[in-house]
Amino acid sequence: MVSPLVPVRVRSAAAMPGIAWSEGLRFNLPSDVLQRAGWHDAVRRSADAWDPFPPVAPPEPAEVRELRERAAFTDRAPASARLPFSYQRLPGWLRASVASVQGRRERRRVDRWAAFPAWPLDLSADFLGDLAGLSNAFAGAPAPVLLTHDIDSAEGLANLRSLFLPIEESVGARSANYVVPCGWPLDHVALTDVRSRGHEIGVHGYDHSNRTPFADAAERRARLDGARAFAERYDAIGYRAPSLLRTRSLLRDLAGRYEYDSSVPTSGGLFPVPNNGCASARPCLLEGIVEIPLSLPRDGSLRFLGYSRDEIAQLWIDCAETVARSRGVVVILTHCERRFSGNAAMLSAYRRAIEHLAAHPSRFAFSTPSAVAARARSADLDHAAAR
Repeated sequence: MVSPLVPVRVRSAAAMPGIAWSEGLRFNLPSDVLQRAGWHDAVRRSADAWDPFPPVAPPEPAEVRELRERAAFTDRAPASARLPFSYQRLPGWLRASVASVQGRRERRRVDRWAAFPAWPLDLSADFLGDLAGLSNAFAGAPAPVLLTHDIDSAEGLANLRSLFLPIEESVGARSANYVVPCGWPLDHVALTDVRSRGHEIGVHGYDHSNRTPFADAAERRARLDGARAFAERYDAIGYRAPSLLRTRSLLRDLAGRYEYDSSVPTSGGLFPVPNNGCASARPCLLEGIVEIPLSLPRDGSLRFLGYSRDEIAQLWIDCAETVARSRGVVVILTHCERRFSGNAAMLSAYRRAIEHLAAHPSRFAFSTPSAVAARARSADLDHAAAR
């Protein structure tokens, strides 16, 4: 039986310096873990402001994994994956309009679609991991910052080169760009240019029809193998699932084909399904592959929920600061089409966030997914460090 989650807020961690980063933050913790640690009564009495003290019985690594994986997978196919034709045949503006109507209607009901992980950021699994004494390959250094784009169309690729790369290169950053390999005629001259400038290329599914995670084993593997030539041509060692739809079987198949996956959000919010995410901003092993969580709210979700340009920029900055404090990895996902981030307002928000990160090198350091994945693979992920 899955233990119910108890919402708590850390008022002061003075008794446990190792979790000082948690002060003022809210977490969702399993009731049975709180009970074994000797905290259940203290949490109940203190209601909204809890001062954690050393636990009688620290959490086990398996309990951290269980919390991280509690909502990490999207096992039920959404409507877009059940259509008799690819939903990509519907105009992009129409799909965005429908999502915006739904998002604006639901923005005031956060407790329904972000009970766990909480929106816009939930680091409950990382808090539990520190209590369990798990090693962290990213502690003691500036937080790696990964700038990533999902390239879904020719428009997205063109805007990437003309609008986004100049912003990134102006601060010495290089981005990772996940390209749909079999959904539209690829401009190999443009892709070669992106690669030659030091930016990374990754694989973004097969044709973005949202079918791969839910297909039977033979079809799923055939679709994954359909991207192999593209991956080899551009040294693509990372994968991101279209619409962030992911299942355990998908990740198991990715483990033999890629060095990392980056499809699981820290807090997925309303999309692609309510209450989805891993509540962690730290790379981990998931079904045999290094998973790099999408730690910041992504542009599509923010726009569909009706956030303004200034709200988006500030939210990215605030979340990045919290992730850095927690010794996690900052991952930003944007789409380059005009209806997402390829417009003046969103580019302004993107530039503002990136320039803030660049201005604080003691807290942030631009990196790439390949470097983060290599560092994670060399670490003893999900094992307890010496207490």
